[in-house]
Amino acid sequence: MTPTADTTATVLLKRKGVLHLNEGHPWIFAQHVATDPLPPAGVVRLEGPEDRARGWAVCNPGSKIPLRVISRDVSVEFEADWWEQRLDASIARRTGGEALGGAPACRWVHAESDGLPGLVVDRYDTIAVVQAGCRWADGIVWHVAQRLIAQHGITGVLARHDGGFRKPEGLELTVEVLAGEVPREVKVRIGEIDQVVDLWEGQKTGTFLDQRENAPWAAKMLVTAPDVRCLDVCTYRGGFALHLAAAGAIVDALDSSRPALDVVAATAAMHGLEDKIRTVKGSAFDALRMLGEDGERYSGIIVDPPALAKRRGDLTRAMRAYKDMNLRAIRLLEPGGQLVSCSCSAAVSRDTFLTMLGSAASDSQRELDVVEIRGAASCHPFRPDIPESAYLKVVLLRARD
Repeated sequence: MTPTADTTATVLLKRKGVLHLNEGHPWIFAQHVATDPLPPAGVVRLEGPEDRARGWAVCNPGSKIPLRVISRDVSVEFEADWWEQRLDASIARRTGGEALGGAPACRWVHAESDGLPGLVVDRYDTIAVVQAGCRWADGIVWHVAQRLIAQHGITGVLARHDGGFRKPEGLELTVEVLAGEVPREVKVRIGEIDQVVDLWEGQKTGTFLDQRENAPWAAKMLVTAPDVRCLDVCTYRGGFALHLAAAGAIVDALDSSRPALDVVAATAAMHGLEDKIRTVKGSAFDALRMLGEDGERYSGIIVDPPALAKRRGDLTRAMRAYKDMNLRAIRLLEPGGQLVSCSCSAAVSRDTFLTMLGSAASDSQRELDVVEIRGAASCHPFRPDIPESAYLKVVLLRARD
């Protein structure tokens, strides 16, 4: 049975809260709320001064984000199963409305961007991996799993509730099967390469689906001739490196994880690309320095580190790290070489990231042009009123010399 929505509780916003709500961002913070104490977790009606209705939100009184707006249409009445329609619509936007239509590996639900606060659903062939990042989403996730199997052709659903994003919500960390059967690994086509994904322990929900459209694009842009030399920094399981190799490049795939590099090598062999990829184990900073000391040069370089600034308090330290990594990469570029630099840190704005790249280029005493700026794959839509949803920055630069 679907959990019951509490549509009788009302939360009063302060005037600043109403102004914040009108700006469009769906997160309402404690300083914007006049009601104390807040009602238990559930769907609540939002009102401003003079008892004027303002919309609806899901509530978690124990969170730093106690209210997440789900509608500003005060005429809508929210039944307990209101989320089902949004879930189905979100999947239909990626699949054309057919069960298991669309890409074999992609994001089906992107939390607030799809009007479902805190809920992520990623599809890997017939397996779905879900994450609940707020208490409301955690309360419906089992029911989501049942609907995915009943309506959308999924055979197994895994909850990857092992990320730090759950701690501020007071939620337990766990990994568990919610419905059906879920194997340890699946082989699925991501971009233009068949890859093995570790659903239970891989990064995020298994791998970085937000880069699935950028990897083939980068290969097209960087591999301008047969056997050009490329470097993939923080390759993880080789999403970029494998596409570069398949396009004809000779690739050094760099990562600090030997198990991840073993997967790169195995996947390369599976595609007959074992002679195109050399795996290099080491930290990005140390390996880039050593490659420079060895006189290595590359026609194309990918720099795609994990999030270096998970909170705004990390920003100063993270920007130093981003600059150092990109500076060392720029020094490894051949004349006219190209760099694809990425940041998945939501706390780093696009303008801040571009300023850092300009500073790194200046310190390298080289001139680089920005050729193209991209973001996450189309299955990860961002809303202009939610800057955090545009977290991924992907910048292509070309050296002038």
